[in-house]
Order: sequence, then C-alpha cells, then structure tokens
Amino acid sequence: MSTRMGEDKRFLPMADGETLLSRTLRRGRTAGFRTIVLAAEGERRELTELAAAYGAHLVTDDRPQQGPAAAIAAGLAAAETEWSLVLSGDMPFYDFDLVRALLPEARGAVQVVLPTLAGYWQPLAALYRRDAGQAFAAAIARGDRKLGIILRGLTVRELPLAVDAGLFFNVNTPAAYRLACGRIANEGRERPILSVAAPASGTGKTTFIERLIPRLAVHGVRTAVIKSDSHGFQLDTEGKDTARFMTAGARATAISAPNGYFIQKIEDQRKDFQNLISKIEYDIDLFITESRSRGALPTLMLDRGLAAPEIDARVTALFQKDAAPHDGLLSYDLDDMETAARITLFLMGRPLYGADGIMFLTM
Repeated sequence: MSTRMGEDKRFLPMADGETLLSRTLRRGRTAGFRTIVLAAEGERRELTELAAAYGAHLVTDDRPQQGPAAAIAAGLAAAETEWSLVLSGDMPFYDFDLVRALLPEARGAVQVVLPTLAGYWQPLAALYRRDAGQAFAAAIARGDRKLGIILRGLTVRELPLAVDAGLFFNVNTPAAYRLACGRIANEGRERPILSVAAPASGTGKTTFIERLIPRLAVHGVRTAVIKSDSHGFQLDTEGKDTARFMTAGARATAISAPNGYFIQKIEDQRKDFQNLISKIEYDIDLFITESRSRGALPTLMLDRGLAAPEIDARVTALFQKDAAPHDGLLSYDLDDMETAARITLFLMGRPLYGADGIMFLTM
C-alpha cells in the first residue's frame, strides 16, 4: 500500500492492459537486461505471475515495512552480477539507455553511482555494487531505513545529468497518476492531443489557448486547434462565390491561395476529433481541442466559478480562479500559463530541462 497514493500503485492500470509495474518490467526486458530481480515486501499471486511473465526472479524483504531500503538489500543479495541498476517500479518513463552514462563511473572503490538532476538525488534509479546490499541490511538491523542516511556510509559517486526530468518522474500521488495516464495516452497516438475544456461559456477557453500557443512555440511546438461547436457554423459571406456554390447544393468547397488553403464540407453528423486530425498535414506537433465540458485524455479543465466542472478520468489538471485546490488533482491559477505550458510539454513527451523540469521531480 502506498501511503500517498492510498492504494497499491504497482497495479494501477496504465494502458493496453498494462499496470505501472508490468510496464516497467516490459521496458526493462525490451532494453536487453538478461537478469531482472523483482524485489517486493512480500509474495502475492500478482507478483508471482508478473515475475513468471517477464522472466524475473522474485525476492522478498527480510524485514517487512522497511521501505525501499529493504528492497535494495534483498535485490542486491540476489544479484548475479557485480553491478545492478536499482530502479523503482513507479517510474513509467525511465530511459534504460541512461545506464550507459552511469557504467563508466562504476569502478575502483565506488559502491554507488548516484545520478543527480537539478541537484536532486535519484537513489532509486542508480547503479549499486553488490556489496552495498550488506550495508543496507546492516542499517535496517540497527533501525536506519532512510536512503540518504545509508548512502552517506557508502562510497558514492554522484553523477550530475542534464536530461529530461520526465525520465525520473514518479507516480507517487493520484495527481501524478493522472499526469502519467495523460502522457501514456499520447504515446499511443501518431501525434499528441491536448483538450482544453470548461463547464460554461465565458470561462476563457479561447483566451487560455491563445496564451498557451506562443509559449509552446518558444519550445518549437507547432500547434493546430480544433474547436467543437454545438450550434453549427457558417463561414461564408452571402453572395461570395463559395457561398453560392454551397447554396446551389455543393457538399464541399475549397479555396487554394499562396498562403494556405481552406476546405468546408457538409456532413450529416459530427466528425470526431481523430477524423479531423487525420485530414491535417503532418507538420503539426500538437493538436489542441477546445470543447464544452468534455474532452479527450489528457484534458486541462478550466473553472471560473460559473458552473461546476466535471472532473473525470480524462482531466489531468485544473486551472481555476479563486477556488480551493481539488483533492487528487493538480490545481493552478487560471492565469498560470507557464505551468500550463510545462504540463503540456510533459504530456507531449517533450524533454524538460532545468527550471522547466523541477516540478516533475518534486511531485
């Protein structure tokens, strides 16, 4: 049971039938690791099945309720190699190629190669020499279970990295889980989608998107916006050629010009967003959809107090005005566009460095 999550996060559903833990095991096996040790507090059927499915060796903690320190001790005791990557099972976006940057430092008296990012230690994504497990076991026996305390008694080589903060993102809370699900939903798409929704007109969806687009452009993101309209629309001016063609019964008209083109087509029923996206050329990096109340995963919900927002599994974050934070959901001021841009980049899978990435290391 995860205290901050409120449930066993290892078995949270992610996508395509995978759980958070099975995703990590699959990606580790795909990365080419010959031996995988799955260290857990105790045995249970789901863990035994996962270990069998991915050819992992399941080991359990000698002492229960000792946190990651006990798992490290048990895992290193079962290790078949001198050095092992110790990786938390709640890092869904970890890049296993990072091990290549750590391995050259695994030499001499060093017992731990500890990556750091923006000054933050990453002890659950580090290389450990097998004998470091004995130090963890001894520390637990004397009542020490904090990783920072135990590491200070070992020979540690800190290795500062300048990589995407998303690679070290932990799913520790319900809010972080929503973020992870939103990013994984975009992994399965040809091009990422972000929905911006609000429960009432006048909330400021258009203004929000208008302010978000240039902030994304700074990061090289080319956007397209698809607007949902419940009432129907008419773009033509009466008497113009295209309007006359449509009045005469044409089902579609198009205009081609040196600076672009425009197509208008009559349909018997509303087309979904994916259908429209498929019709737009491939030089777009992100599709933003604007809709009333409902959107696709991931959705940024806006709230100005005009009506109650509908918070369901598609909502990744809430941007609101003068309201209390929503439990289990990232909540920000409606005018905090810098954070909106960072969250959007994260949901796209774009790398985040320096100050842009710190918020994803501390959730």
